[in-house]
Amino acid sequence: MAESVAETASESAAKRLVVLVSGSGTNLQALLDAIAETGPAYGAEVVAVGADRDGIEGLARAERAGLPTFVCRVKDYDSRESWDAALTEAVAAYEPDLVVSAGFMKIVGKEFLARFGGRFVNTHPALLPSFPGAHGVRDALAYGAKVTGCTVHFVDDGVDTGPIIAQGVVEVRDEDDESALHERIKEVERRLLVEVVGRLARNGYRIEGRKVVIQ
Repeated sequence: MAESVAETASESAAKRLVVLVSGSGTNLQALLDAIAETGPAYGAEVVAVGADRDGIEGLARAERAGLPTFVCRVKDYDSRESWDAALTEAVAAYEPDLVVSAGFMKIVGKEFLARFGGRFVNTHPALLPSFPGAHGVRDALAYGAKVTGCTVHFVDDGVDTGPIIAQGVVEVRDEDDESALHERIKEVERRLLVEVVGRLARNGYRIEGRKVVIQ
């Protein structure tokens, strides 16, 4: 990825976050709780929550928090490119400094990345570059890994190939099945996402090749 620079966050203005969800929204809730607990010191505020489907708990969490929401369903568009363009415009309407994928289960396209590349944060339940894709937890277990974890990274046009911001390690236990291991990874993932988004917002960052440098 070409070098990208984000300005250092000013003390007076919280960075604007648009959060994208597809399910229960536990990562969204972790962000909302952190912002509520720390106030302006966190450095960011959620200004809108988007989803790719209706009737999910993630949207309900946003509505309970008094946040505007929007839904862009792939099936409502005649092509994936049209959906990507609509999602891009829906997110852009809220003028975000960062876009956070909090369990958003759709792969965005070229237009979205052209607008938000270097500002779109995602999590993955494995220690990238090991075990990318939709089954990171299952693949780590099948491989016999002794440690796995989670990765917070910027999204690029590959599958879980964007620059890594931070990682958290989780031990694989002999008695683990996919569900048990994934639950422990999620606990670490929520804490790591909250920490990383706050640091990016408060301190600013730059991307140098594959390295993310937080100021």
